[in-house]
Formats: sequence, C-alpha cells, structure tokens
Amino acid sequence: MWTDLPAPVTEALERLENGGYQGFLVGGCVRDLLRGVPPTDYDMTTSAKPREVMALFADKTVVETGIKHGTVTVFSHGMPLEITTFRTDGSYSDGRHPDGVTFASTIEEDLSRRDFTVNAMAWSPKTGLVDPFGGREDLKKGLIRCVGEPSCRFDEDALRILRGARFASVLGFALEENTQRAIHAQAPLLAKVSIERITTELVKLLCGTGAVEVLTAFRDLIAFLLPELPMETYDTRLQALASVPRKTDLRLAVLLSDLPSYEAGKLLRRLRMENKLILRVTALIREQSTLLTCTDTPDLLRLFRSFPPELAEELLILTEALHGTSMAQMRTRVEGLLASSPCLSVAQLAIGGKELMELGIPAGEQMGEALQMLLEGVTDGKWENSREALLAAAKSWHSVC
Repeated sequence: MWTDLPAPVTEALERLENGGYQGFLVGGCVRDLLRGVPPTDYDMTTSAKPREVMALFADKTVVETGIKHGTVTVFSHGMPLEITTFRTDGSYSDGRHPDGVTFASTIEEDLSRRDFTVNAMAWSPKTGLVDPFGGREDLKKGLIRCVGEPSCRFDEDALRILRGARFASVLGFALEENTQRAIHAQAPLLAKVSIERITTELVKLLCGTGAVEVLTAFRDLIAFLLPELPMETYDTRLQALASVPRKTDLRLAVLLSDLPSYEAGKLLRRLRMENKLILRVTALIREQSTLLTCTDTPDLLRLFRSFPPELAEELLILTEALHGTSMAQMRTRVEGLLASSPCLSVAQLAIGGKELMELGIPAGEQMGEALQMLLEGVTDGKWENSREALLAAAKSWHSVC
C-alpha cells in the first residue's frame, strides 16, 4: 500500500527528508491506506517550520492556508498537499478552537493532540508507521476510541462528539465504551458548534454504512440536535431507513417523514441546507402517501404535474420503505407513463402565450390561469395535447370568463 502513493506525495516526503527534516503522512490518509481504501487527500506533518517548508518548495505554488497554526498548502503537479509543522494545541476557551499552538519537536507530541486513535497515526518512508495510541489495532477491531481521556477531548472541541458518531457510521465501527459514555454525557456541548459544521457531520452520519446502528445508540444525541423530531416514532423510522439507499435526500426524507412537509422544510432551513435539497426532500415527504392513492393514469399525471418526474424512482423507494408495501406494479406503471413523454408542464403544451393572446386572452394572471386550465385538461384526459384541441378549449374557456 505504501508503494502505490501518488508521485507528488512521494516527492514531497523525499524533499522534506533530503532537506534535513522529518516528513510524515498523517491522519485520515494513513487510516484509509491501512484499510486498503484510496485516500481522497493526503495530509503531511513535518519538523520543518512553515517558512522552512515554503523555502523548500519555493519552485511550487504555496498557499499560506493556516500559517498561524503551522499549515501551508503546496500544489505539486496540480495536487494540493497540506503540510503542517509538528505542534501541540493550547487551551480551547471557546470549546472549538485552540487559543494558540506551540510547535513541537516530535511526531509523538503532534499525534497526542488528535481526536481518535485511528486518526492519530503517521507514516514515513524512513520511519515506517508511528502508532503510539494503538490506532492500527483499533482499526482491526473496528473501534472508534478517543486519544486519551474522552471527556477532555470533547471539552477541547465539541465537534469531536459528532465526529465520533460520524466515523462510527461511515466506517461501520463501534464506539469504545468510555468514548460512547462521554458522547452521551457531553452532547449538549454541541451548542457551541456552528450549525453548518453540525449539518456536514450529520449528513455524513446519516449516509454511513452503520447509520442505523449509530442512530439507534445515540437517539439522545439526535433528539438534542433535532428537537423537532417526534421521537415516539423514531425507532420505526430507523427500520425504514435501513431499507433505502444511502442518498442524502432519501435518508433525510425517511428521518423527517413524520413531520408535515412545511415543518421538515423549516428544520432543513435551520440546518442551512441547500434550497435544491430542501425542495427535493419536502416534495418526497409531501407526495409519498399520495402515490398510494393513484389508481389510474390521470391520477399519476396529476401527481407528476407538481412533482419532479426525475424523482419518481426515489418516491417509489420512499413509499415502499415507509408503508411496507410492494411498489412493483406501480413502478411498472410509472416507468411506462414517463417513458411515453407525457405533457406535465405548460411548456410542453402544443400552444403557448402567443396563440392565447391572438384569442384575446391578455398576458398576466389571466394568461397563467388559461395555461394552467389547458394543462389540467390534458392531464385529466379531457382533450388531447394538440393545437386544434387546445385552441378550441381556450376559446370556450375565454368566452365564459
């Protein structure tokens, strides 16, 4: 695994060593390499001070991304490499960020400040694996365990509480007993964390392979973060969650399905989620029971008149999960209907505003009403979506307005 590192990574480690400094891969990339998973990025730590790193990589693009904390980013062959000087953190007066850092002299000192043992390992070509806290053994056991005393780690940075649960979910690991106990006890400290950071971790947790197990074990944590949820149906919703793909909108729709769609929207807006995602989730929640009542083609056309057809498969999955009903026959009907390219919006009508204006229908509100009337008539099967049929219907409608 160590012989297949990207060339920019190998070159950077060699340059640090050749410059008389120690250089290590550290954190998540080491964890992933030991698991046989290709890392998404490569972080490094070094005995070199930031200015020394910048001088060593003077021929590269170097950005001072966090120089007051000892971090610079080197772009090598287009690949960003975060390189941070060995350090120890000062006190955390805000419960989130160190008030200051002190450069350390050894890799072991640097690793001692990190959150979990599986993230507190380093590797270099010269030294090999440095693992002072048993991270490799915890990886083998499938265990998330704090470095040192869990309550101290969480007091320093409250986000670690949610990160621990997220790592357990994403990796499919268990939480070590003392770490788990501290998460339950210190969950209220998350009030110190920005809602954006909470949302990022929560979404990753929700879409992890072990999400159901973690959400079951930490219902108190979820109740604190999402007080709007009706917890009396929480366990039932987790059963449904286990049966849907690990997609953000589907998983959120299951978790929030006992809320009215407008309340779910308010919750998601509080979490500062993207508007596009909020619209998808609320549409799924709003229509998941409607699909069960669709008995014929006009019913389905009316549904997809206001529901995005591209979400049809997710709506089928959600409805099946929440109601325990096989949607095989409905899936065949929906797929056949959508494959026929039905008229589902005014833009698909055979006539438009120009033709309606020629009939004397003014632009504005009345024009909008006319187009909506024509669309409803087409989807209800009253007339065909043809120029002749729509013009006749519009004339008739206009004559009585």
